[in-house]
Amino acid sequence: MTTIAIKKELHKAVDNMPDAGFLKAVYALFKEYSQNYNTDFELSPDVKSELDKERKLHKAGKSKSYSVAEVRKIALGKLKK
Repeated sequence: MTTIAIKKELHKAVDNMPDAGFLKAVYALFKEYSQNYNTDFELSPDVKSELDKERKLHKAGKSKSYSVAEVRKIALGKLKK
């Protein structure tokens, strides 16, 4: 099951859950986990600058880009060797 599918199922389950005690328990679990999960990631100015340059080249059509299908084909080709 993908992360997106899990999120959708959890949303449906929470929306239809009549048991407030169960919801409070799930919320407590979520709150405890989210306090220990570090989401304060920031790019360094050098990395951000490099990504911005690459993005401009991509938008201008001056860099090579690959579709997901192309990447899979290349990767599978390398695995078969």
